Amino acid sequence: MGEFVWHQRDLFKNKTVLELGAGTSIPSIVIGKSTPSAHLILSDIPEILPVVRSCITLNDMHGAWIQAIEWGQFGAENSVDTLIDRVEKERNTKIDYILGSDTFYEPSQFENLLVTVSFIIQKHNGSCRFYTTYQERSPKRSIQYLLDKWKLKCRQISKESFQFDELKYIDNEDDESEAKVNAGTLSSVFLLEITSIELPFTQ
Repeated sequence: MGEFVWHQRDLFKNKTVLELGAGTSIPSIVIGKSTPSAHLILSDIPEILPVVRSCITLNDMHGAWIQAIEWGQFGAENSVDTLIDRVEKERNTKIDYILGSDTFYEPSQFENLLVTVSFIIQKHNGSCRFYTTYQERSPKRSIQYLLDKWKLKCRQISKESFQFDELKYIDNEDDESEAKVNAGTLSSVFLLEITSIELPFTQ
């Protein structure tokens, strides 16, 4: 995800970007350093926010918002509708892009995540796009039925389109079997663009 946002950094100029499940916040940090005009909102569950704040402070990104969000929750302090109200009232703008690194990790949270994304797209900004990584951990898992349920669609973004080189992430000093495991892990990770069913995909 970090390499994708670096390659597409001009996309985020003067845009409002929300990172869900920010954690160490690498995508937001890359955007903040390469595209200072972007308005960044970093979110995670309350217990992880100290990590987010530490990463932002260490990288001197004092203009970024940090917000607790509980996926799938509404009408509460830490819900996405509360964040949207704040964005609209305090910044008089809309969220243009949503980012998520490995947000599809816990299957029990898949629908909560997509409900949150769908709410932003359906109720706030129909042109908003969600870029996220997805690792194929089991052939039995699928998010297609949830996308259909929440009126979303997705496409896979080819790694070649942003010049991603898997070999950079394989330690040449590893023995051959270990290198193959690492390479296999990377090959099971995909970058997705998720949008409203009515919005054309980017080229």
